[in-house]
Amino acid sequence: MTTSGRFALAFVLAFAGCHRDAPPARDPATISTGSAAPGVAAGSAADPWAKDPVVDADEPPDQSATKELSDKACPQVTAPYYFKFVKNGKTNHILGSRHLGVSLEKMPAKVKEQILKSSLVVFETPPGDEAGETPGDGSSLADKLGPKTWDRYKTLVGGRIASMVERQKPSIALLMLMMMYEDKTSALDMEIEQVAADAKIKTGGLESSAFQGQLLEELLDVRLLKATIEGTPDRKTIEKDSFDDLKEYCAGTDTSPGMDEPAIKQMKDAGYTDAEIKKLDERLLDERNLRWIPQLEKMFAAGNVFVVVGADHLSGAKGVVKLLTAKGFKAERLKP
Repeated sequence: MTTSGRFALAFVLAFAGCHRDAPPARDPATISTGSAAPGVAAGSAADPWAKDPVVDADEPPDQSATKELSDKACPQVTAPYYFKFVKNGKTNHILGSRHLGVSLEKMPAKVKEQILKSSLVVFETPPGDEAGETPGDGSSLADKLGPKTWDRYKTLVGGRIASMVERQKPSIALLMLMMMYEDKTSALDMEIEQVAADAKIKTGGLESSAFQGQLLEELLDVRLLKATIEGTPDRKTIEKDSFDDLKEYCAGTDTSPGMDEPAIKQMKDAGYTDAEIKKLDERLLDERNLRWIPQLEKMFAAGNVFVVVGADHLSGAKGVVKLLTAKGFKAERLKP
């Protein structure tokens, strides 16, 4: 993560595909907010990202445009965050996912082959574990942000999206902003989930959807929304951030989890303290990694388990790879 605005993108991608209340990974044609967005009936096929011929050109890019951008940034995943773990003669695998914007078909073929050979496929949240409805409180984000910041938000996302999210939770408004240039038709976790279901492979999870929902609301609050809006100079910045982040993921070159120095500086400029920034990274990554290790040890004792978690969870001194290595597992990053 190296450019303006990507600190928020990191948070968004941490949940956009794995948390099932976040729009719109499970159903790319709808906006899934836990409650119907203004002007969109719950479960409708209205697509907030599709261009309407009567809407002006300032509206967000449609799905064909975001798919084109995704294919340009990432024709193929050439160096996946894909690891083999061996202990006591038992072999298991972990794939680091970018929850949104990458399809399984872009992965090396051996990834899908290993999924189909596995006896258990594990995700951050277990398939079928849907969080309950968590609607916004009905208050206006325009009032909370102030007219200047809200007008800037409308300029960034377009009038339709702004009107749809004005009375939604801050997390929804932030997701819609930072997902603008993501290929929302590609959700790696969900595709792997479908492969496992079709093959009748047992699935599981490491934490509940309700927990992720609570964490999402805690981290993606009005303050972070305001900081993101004010720290994003224009729509081109969002496009570049998504492009660069996707390119790094597919090339396998981003091995520094959490926020980097430019992101930290941007958050400090928005009024965050060092302690607050550190806590955000800990809540998003470190604390969850530690909670997952005992579960993974127990699962891995049987062998032949395939795990899918966000790629940021794997790297660094407090990442899952190091933590499992400290427990006696031999880890190897597999090459295409």
